[in-house]
Amino acid sequence: MEKLSMQFKSSNQKLERAARTLEASGDYRVFRKIPEPFSRMDAGTPPDATCVAVVDVETTGLSLADDELIELAILLAWVSPDGEVLAHLGPWSWRNDPGIPLSPQIRKLTGLCDNDLANQAIDDEKVLVLLDRADLVAAHNSNFDIGWFDQRYPQLADKPWACSMAEIEWAQLGCDGRGQSALLNQHGWFANAHRAGDDVWSLLWLLKQKRSDPDGENVRSHFARLLESAEQPSMLISATGAPFAAKDELRGRGYRWNVVERVWQKQVRLDEASSEMAWFQEKLLPAPTTKTVTAAERYR
Repeated sequence: MEKLSMQFKSSNQKLERAARTLEASGDYRVFRKIPEPFSRMDAGTPPDATCVAVVDVETTGLSLADDELIELAILLAWVSPDGEVLAHLGPWSWRNDPGIPLSPQIRKLTGLCDNDLANQAIDDEKVLVLLDRADLVAAHNSNFDIGWFDQRYPQLADKPWACSMAEIEWAQLGCDGRGQSALLNQHGWFANAHRAGDDVWSLLWLLKQKRSDPDGENVRSHFARLLESAEQPSMLISATGAPFAAKDELRGRGYRWNVVERVWQKQVRLDEASSEMAWFQEKLLPAPTTKTVTAAERYR
């Protein structure tokens, strides 16, 4: 066994030397596979730090009313104020039998088949224990995930959420796009995708990566950026009274149509609010209405 271990280590070292040679040429980019999931709790008890529940779901479709959860995963990470992951546990993942056959699109997207889900159920009691322990819930598309969690666990509907896709300024950090797999690639890593347990683990790995701020002054983890954003309230701007003819300009400015309230809306950081007010004046549009929102309200 020891001999096999030494051979494996030697093989890995050779591969790493080859990868560095390719990178040094300037003609190749090398992606390294993220490590297999492991837990880290060095002292045996959680540290005194912010506990973040990294979550993901897979579903039979996009409709909360008509579709069903088929997989749910959670990973707990304890993160220091400067964004260092001090400990983490999980991921835990559960499958859920939707009671209907999966569509070909969902089978292809998730890699799951009907037999994988037959007679499976989510351990709701365990999920509640884990989420109750968390100070913050994070997902890479919280606008989607939060609805499924709030519908299934309404007792946690006041839990703060953060979105790593929306709240980190990826473009300003030199990244193209906001997809989780693409962002991992741009940090030199790759992972299995579209299974909930794999996705929460790869999101943890992504958030641990470090880059300098856009001004080049401060190198820090993406977790630090996410926690900073979650702590700050934002402003919801509603283009109340804007004429129909302004829809293209509002859409181009990043406003989205709220079907329920029938108004164009956009969330911005508080320090961006004054420029939005000035834009409405410049376009001779009615003054918008505003509302300050916290991490517990941002995606609800």
